[in-house]
Amino acid sequence: MKPAFVLVLALAVATPALYVPTLADAQVRVGSGGMARRSPPRPRPRLSEAEQERLIAAEDEVFELDDKIADLEAANTAEGGLTEAQRTEWQSHTARRQAAQATVERLRAKQNG
Repeated sequence: MKPAFVLVLALAVATPALYVPTLADAQVRVGSGGMARRSPPRPRPRLSEAEQERLIAAEDEVFELDDKIADLEAANTAEGGLTEAQRTEWQSHTARRQAAQATVERLRAKQNG
């Protein structure tokens, strides 16, 4: 009887523990329905028709002013400097471009939420 007891004890110790998951474990692993209760993501704020038109106009203005500023800078390097009228025009274009770029960034931020 002693050898049988030793054999049973050895098998019990050598056998890996079996684990049977309970219902509570299954709920934790699945997330207990958390996805079903989660609210849907908030929709991004849409731009109104006027804001979309303003965004497009501001982007166009930025591109046009970039071209004009590049032309003046090319004239600056080619001629060795700008005249007073060209310098004033360059400053005006730069200020208008900064204002248009700020409008683009503001509307893009609103559009992207």
